[in-house]
Amino acid sequence: MNDTDFLAQAMRYQDGVLTPDEVLAFETAMRDDPVKRQLFADMQVRSMALHDRFRQEAFRIEPGPKRRTTWITRPIAAMAAGLVIGLFSASIVWAISSPKATTERLFSLLNGSFDENRLEHGFPHQAGFWSGDEAAIRDGQLRFIAPGSDSGDPTGRAISCDVFQLVDLRPLRHALSPEGDSVLELSADFRDGRAPNTRPSVSFFGQLYLFSGDPGSLHQTWPQSIPEALASGSAQVTTLGSDAKGVRTLTAKCLIPAQADFAVIQIAARPNLRPAKLDGLSADNVKLTLKTQPTLPVRIVQR
Repeated sequence: MNDTDFLAQAMRYQDGVLTPDEVLAFETAMRDDPVKRQLFADMQVRSMALHDRFRQEAFRIEPGPKRRTTWITRPIAAMAAGLVIGLFSASIVWAISSPKATTERLFSLLNGSFDENRLEHGFPHQAGFWSGDEAAIRDGQLRFIAPGSDSGDPTGRAISCDVFQLVDLRPLRHALSPEGDSVLELSADFRDGRAPNTRPSVSFFGQLYLFSGDPGSLHQTWPQSIPEALASGSAQVTTLGSDAKGVRTLTAKCLIPAQADFAVIQIAARPNLRPAKLDGLSADNVKLTLKTQPTLPVRIVQR
């Protein structure tokens, strides 16, 4: 593929919309061509710098006793996750997994197939349970019902239906690669069951944040604590009702820092015009995959 096609594929790779065959072709082109690796690296750094402005605006608090309304926090976090957070740490790290050098270890989120009906309200206080905005588990699927606001941000507006699970990563430490990098991968299936070309459009999100410390206290500061994440990954897709593509599978990836204690898994549906009902929107087959690879074909560390 030429440079223009490669850059177009790189943007689709970021959005998580490439097919498995396209991902393999993209990563093969990256591995075999140092010029393409550098193009991709430069694209990531520029994207992070661009989204920096969105992040600063989303999480800025004005001085004085009156707090500035930050209703844009959630959409900005959804847009910039995986691009912005690393920009403010000691280094920027980007890596692409190589299929030839990867071993996989699947482990399930509790009720990742939604075959149990337990679903709590609000941001979770403990690991192992789905909890979030108004949603329901029906016929083995999570059905999004209505957007909700964050309890930790009383000035925020309800713009998306978000469901979370906290996952304890400490038992995985013995499985992390001692010779290279380990990648945590979140995947989930999303379905827009509305009639074709139904408006407004809906954006589905799969997001992954890694933190150190006590997961039981994170609900007190979410979503303001997002910039404190050690690493993150995000994928999204926008739909207008059902179409020939059917179920959309989103995959979010991030490197696992050695000090990561737990992960926040977030799946969400956001109508792009409010108010709007979320009838016919669902998620299923939520999985985590630990991938360890001794060598990654692309690695950038700077700052």
